[in-house]
Amino acid sequence: MNDALDVSVDDRRALWALTARHLRSAAHPVVLVVRQAIRRGARHIEVRTRGDSVVVTDDGNDLDRGIVTLIDALQDPHAGRLHALEREHGTDLLVAVATATSATLHARSGQRLTTSHGVVTAAAVGAPASGNVVVLHRSRKLRALELQELRAWLPSPRAIVVVDGKRLGTATTLPATTVLPQSLQFAGGLLQIGFALDDTVTRLTILARGVWVAQEHLRARGLPLVASWDDDTLPVHPLDVVAVGREVVAAVGDAALRTLAARFHDQPTTIRRRVRSLLLRAPRLPAAFFDIPLFDDATGPFAVSFSSLQRRKKLVIGTADGDVIVDDDARAFLQRLLPHSVVNALPRPRRRLGFMLRELLVR
Repeated sequence: MNDALDVSVDDRRALWALTARHLRSAAHPVVLVVRQAIRRGARHIEVRTRGDSVVVTDDGNDLDRGIVTLIDALQDPHAGRLHALEREHGTDLLVAVATATSATLHARSGQRLTTSHGVVTAAAVGAPASGNVVVLHRSRKLRALELQELRAWLPSPRAIVVVDGKRLGTATTLPATTVLPQSLQFAGGLLQIGFALDDTVTRLTILARGVWVAQEHLRARGLPLVASWDDDTLPVHPLDVVAVGREVVAAVGDAALRTLAARFHDQPTTIRRRVRSLLLRAPRLPAAFFDIPLFDDATGPFAVSFSSLQRRKKLVIGTADGDVIVDDDARAFLQRLLPHSVVNALPRPRRRLGFMLRELLVR
């Protein structure tokens, strides 16, 4: 917030709330400019660093309307106008311009705006240009950090983003350890999802047109998932996209769990053991696995289902003998869910030392 802005304390607080608090680092403004270009439908964005300035050129919709609203907000930044701007257009461009040492905006239609420390110094209409151009002036020391910020916030942008001649971003992929990975196209976005058997919580990455929005750590519904939801829209309020992503992942995750149950015996033994271990540590067993043989008996591993154990009036469990051969996880699970029917197997009989000595003396 610059002292040259002659506004009230409440208006200063409102402008600060929409600028400084939105910055993740001193290099974040360039991310905001690129994100705003993607919001305007840009398909090709070029970022060039020149000494103490960074130039962002895009082929998106004309920036002229954005420049007009910026002029109004910067010249008279009262709380009502700022929050209306946030609701209608987002504050990416406002934050980037208001926090830059100086900035120049040139719309395709010729509309121009120059600012210094958030104060409008010039506004005019010039010759039309082939694209929208935003120039931010900052310290050249931020160049490396800006590249890190762009890579972090634009993991797989739908637009082609070129930074100093090199294309940024790659297709979002799930970790190599993901079990049953799949990619699904929906009317509202793209979902990549699979089971993360090395984790204990579901990890959901939310993108919007390839721009990073949020990462969620959710309680697993049966088995932990790793998922990436890339929404087709870049909304003003990220929570809208987060809510959609959660809903899609919950529905697809339940279906994926049923698929894994149906294909359970086609999986390698190591995978089946890891799945069983995670399932038995959960508060309850998912319905999809009720009839799937998960437990071991004298005939071998994965021979008895939970539903068949539920029908027994008495269930003897042990590490080497009994109706079910159990480890610590299986023992705790069965004792928790079938407390009235589970009985621990008696230990194997051991010959007493006195009898063994007597036999030796007789010999």
